[in-house]
Formats: sequence, C-alpha cells, structure tokens
Amino acid sequence: MRAVVIGSGIGGLLMSSFLAKRGYEVTVLEKAPYVGGRFTNLDYRGFGLSTGAFHMLPHGEDGPLAYLLNLLGANVKIVNSKPKGRIFYGGKTFHYRDGWKYLGWMERVKAMKLLVDIKRNRPPTGEEAEMSGREWIGEKIGDNEFVDLFIKSFLGWADSVLDVPAGELAKEIKAVLRWGGPGLIKGGCKVITGELVRITEESGGRVLTRKRVVGIDPEEKKVITADGEEFAYDVLISNAGIKETVELIGRDNFDRDYLKRVDALKPSEGIKYNVALKGEPRIGNTVVFTLDTGRINGYNEPSSLSPELAKEGYTLIMLHHALQSRNVKAEQEKGIEDIYKIFPNLDKEGEILLVQTYLDGNPVNRVASGQTVENFPIRDVYIVGDAYKLPGGIEVEGIALGVMRTIERLGMGSFSEWYL
Repeated sequence: MRAVVIGSGIGGLLMSSFLAKRGYEVTVLEKAPYVGGRFTNLDYRGFGLSTGAFHMLPHGEDGPLAYLLNLLGANVKIVNSKPKGRIFYGGKTFHYRDGWKYLGWMERVKAMKLLVDIKRNRPPTGEEAEMSGREWIGEKIGDNEFVDLFIKSFLGWADSVLDVPAGELAKEIKAVLRWGGPGLIKGGCKVITGELVRITEESGGRVLTRKRVVGIDPEEKKVITADGEEFAYDVLISNAGIKETVELIGRDNFDRDYLKRVDALKPSEGIKYNVALKGEPRIGNTVVFTLDTGRINGYNEPSSLSPELAKEGYTLIMLHHALQSRNVKAEQEKGIEDIYKIFPNLDKEGEILLVQTYLDGNPVNRVASGQTVENFPIRDVYIVGDAYKLPGGIEVEGIALGVMRTIERLGMGSFSEWYL
C-alpha cells in the first residue's frame, strides 16, 4: 500500500511514522527546504528559537501527543511544568492557586461546582454550548474581572483567540483537569519532529523537501508537484490545511454545502516575541499568564530546561499574543509595551531578539479551536494537522487527537478513551 503525506508538520510526520511502521510505502512531500513546519527549531544569533510553537506541549508528558510518541518509541524527553502555571496580575507574579483569593466566597463555590460538573462530563449543551465561552463563565461564576482576564489570557496563550464557544472552553478545561498542565521538551521542538523523521525513514519511508504539491487527482489517485513529478497513492494524508487541500483537488469536486462549511472556517493569528535576558532562569519550567497586559497573553522560558537554547550567560523568554486587529505594526508596538511592563529593566538586562507574526498564509492555526469539519468527502484522502483538531484539543494536543481519529479510520488502532 502506497501512502503519500503532503506536509511535514507534526500531524503529517505522526501519520507518516505510524503508516511506515505498519508497512505502508510512505512518501512525505514538503515544500520547504526543512522539515517540521511550525514545530522545529530556528537557530538565530546563538539562540534556539522555534518556527512557531514554544518548545512546550500543552499537557506535557501526560497528554495525547506524548502518548503517541511513546507508542512510536520516539526518543524524546518531556518534563512537566512545576508549577503548572503562574499569574502576572496587579504588578506581581504568583502561583496560579493563589488566584482563588480574587474570588468572593460564593464565586469560589460556583467555580468549584463548575469544575466538578466539567470533570463529570456535564458540559454545556444546545444553544448554551454555542454561546461565548467567556460570557458562559461569567454567568456560571459571576461578573469577576480577575476570572475573565484569566480566561482571556489562557485562551490567548493556548488558542491564539480571545474567546471560543462555551462547549469548546468546557472541553479544554476538562482536558486540563484530566491530563494536567504543560511541559517543556528537552532540546526544543525539533527533537520531536526529528525523531518522527527518523522513525519514518528507518521504517522504510522517505521524506522529500523542496517538493511543492500543485495538484491532486482523486480519480487517478496521484499527487503532482511543481517540478512535474507524480506520486501515486492508495492513501493520501494532507497536512496542508483543509482549504488548501480542497483547492489542490479542485472545488468542482465538492458540493456547495461542504464548500460553504469550509469557507466559513477562520484561522487563529498571533505574534510571538523572543527575548534574551542576561543571567540565570527567571521563572523556570512553567507558563506565566499575563492578566495585567493589553496584548501579551503569556510567556514561558524554554532554556530553563534546555540551556543550549540560549547563548551562554543568557536565558530565553518566549511571549505571545493573539491578534486583536489587522494593524500588525500597531499590534507589535502594543505587545512591546507589554514586554517592558513585564520586564521594566529590559534595556539593561537584555533585548528583544526577534518578533514573529503568524497570519494570512502562515497563521498560528489554519482553523481556530472550536471549529471542525468532519468526514472529508474524497475517498482515501484524510486531513490532519492544525486544520483538524478535535474538540478540546489545545494546539498540538488537538492535532494528536485528530491523528488518533485518522489512525482509527484506517483501521490501525483505537483511541476512544482519549476523546473529550
């Protein structure tokens, strides 16, 4: 059986690894000169930045992605964060548990009840599930500024949006309750994608870079690249995005209702800031949710686990904010103002190394959390990656859940216990 995988992002490489180990004749086609997509390392001025992600997994060593890596025998070290998170609020940074003091007695009772309901699988349903997640939290707990700012910060950091439907927010909270908080990857993102390439190739597959796909012929079951080469398939895995895959096949092959659903999908977009600070690690292996800022939603410190990601004598901080407008220059200026609010002595202690903006053809996610179009209608073609994240799956954990579903559809395993 021949399998062609379009794109070498985390979703494409997970699928290529499983398919190759199962005996498929696998070919991965990557348009870029490197593998990994937005999940690899970027060497920059002596620092190991990333092409997109934060050298961190949303649920660390206990989440769906870590589980799949373990099944594959990937040589990857993931270390769970301690604490799971910190909060920057009122000009101070403190343990996330100390945030409870900003809730009144009755608000705490309501919040605990809500968490119990979510953990026991009593999510919002019907119209309630479609309402604003932040408004839903407000109705359930009360009009509390701290709570709303925390949810906004969490969503901006985790999903690169400032709100999601209540049903999606409930599932993301359930995911945190079930699998815990984040964890850093020893050596950064490229360790995972590098291991997946190794597994694919050692299992007989091949990974080809500078191979841009320009067309898919579903009748002849072949993929055509920009240099005129054709690759026949029995199974086609697309990590290129659902809209992009539709265009490669040709819109005439899809009915109007399906195209309407696909066209309605919206991406998530944001800006990442890489900051070098002199001296020892500042916060360690954790995430700081920033409630006191106008744009920045959170930050982490990957060099606290992997000193090699920073130049000697420095530590590496990565900050992120979800875009609030299309005026990128103004957004970046406001984000930089926030960085100086968090690190007021930045000019003496370090510098902003690089600002990376993710939008248009290179968004944070091609499909924002809370949106899923199931059942791609072309036979033997499957979508994976950031365009197919199952409900409740945060970033790469959502991609892993989508890969699990795809593996099931190919009859290669069962993962029902992982779905939220």
